[in-house]
Amino acid sequence: MEALVVRKLGDPTLPPGGEDSPFAAVSGDRPIPELSSPTSVRVRVAATSLNFATFLQVQGKYQERPPLPYVPGSDYAGVVDAVGPGVRRFRPGDRVCSLASVGSFAELVVADEKALYAVPDGCDLVAAGALPVAFGTSHLALAHRAQLKAGQVGSPFASDIIYVPFYLISIEHSLYAILYVYDMHCTFFMWHS
Repeated sequence: MEALVVRKLGDPTLPPGGEDSPFAAVSGDRPIPELSSPTSVRVRVAATSLNFATFLQVQGKYQERPPLPYVPGSDYAGVVDAVGPGVRRFRPGDRVCSLASVGSFAELVVADEKALYAVPDGCDLVAAGALPVAFGTSHLALAHRAQLKAGQVGSPFASDIIYVPFYLISIEHSLYAILYVYDMHCTFFMWHS
């Protein structure tokens, strides 16, 4: 399985595999994660977002410091690959999203069934890959902390749209997206880098 592995703390802007890079060269030699309990679900990651917390974690500046080496990444979306015998809500092929403390910068990740959310039809997996952390953090900051109301933040599209840019990475493609939030409905505009 392919994964981005942090081998030492350092500058996360350096390309993988270089002598000074915190990242090992990406290779396909990582073991496929096994289902660890009857309610475990293995997800084939389609998209994961790059958050500031991950950026800090790779530098060793975040409050949570996983032991080295580790696979970084928190929120993700993908397709169910395998399920444990006790899983009731999901089946292989279902589209899901979730967040993990680490591990989403990999082809496959294992989570408990209770930690997963179904991705509704019509929602892009790249968009869903940003919802757990990036959208949740932004919504909390804008709606609860700043107490912004419709019309307080300008937009070229309408006066009542709150807009927040997110940069996303996808395992399969280099994609960037801008998220526009209107009345808790999301629209993503994506393009290749």
